[in-house]
Amino acid sequence: MLLTTYRHGEMDARDEIVTLIHELFKEEEDNVVLIDVWHTGVSGLLACRSSIDPFRVVRSLRDMVMQEPWRVRYILRLIPIEKVVNTSIEEISDCCSRLASLKIGRDESFRITVEKRMMHSLHSMEVIKAVASRIDRRVDLVNYDWLVLIEVVGKVTGVAVLKDDDVFSSIKVKRSLADSSV
Repeated sequence: MLLTTYRHGEMDARDEIVTLIHELFKEEEDNVVLIDVWHTGVSGLLACRSSIDPFRVVRSLRDMVMQEPWRVRYILRLIPIEKVVNTSIEEISDCCSRLASLKIGRDESFRITVEKRMMHSLHSMEVIKAVASRIDRRVDLVNYDWLVLIEVVGKVTGVAVLKDDDVFSSIKVKRSLADSSV
């Protein structure tokens, strides 16, 4: 998972995600909940690995914030990452192709988003063209069913094929609560 926070808020966000994951999943059947969090070298960006499925973490965190919005102060976004590969167009497009074929139905559409941090030699459009050419599904940039997310962080790249609600955004959840109470 990738976790975004305020610049220089990394330590607080790390403590917050570790605490919340342990609280949310402490009742796991005979399993110890493991979580590892490290700084990526980019201000405001942490990487997390957990023994809990990242999609479950996002859903549980969203449910908790709906009930107790004050519990999350430092986590801005939590993005599930399904695979991590070396930052090369070939490895990225291979990985995206495999994930997309497993998740995106024949009659469904997708869009590709590339987020680059600490990588200036790789051009987003090159990546998008290479990946799109390997996915035999309809592209729709506005009303897509699936988002093929490519998170480039230096020499490694995280890849995920997501629905819109698979990414946790504390700001969006809290805003929806405020809008529904008006």
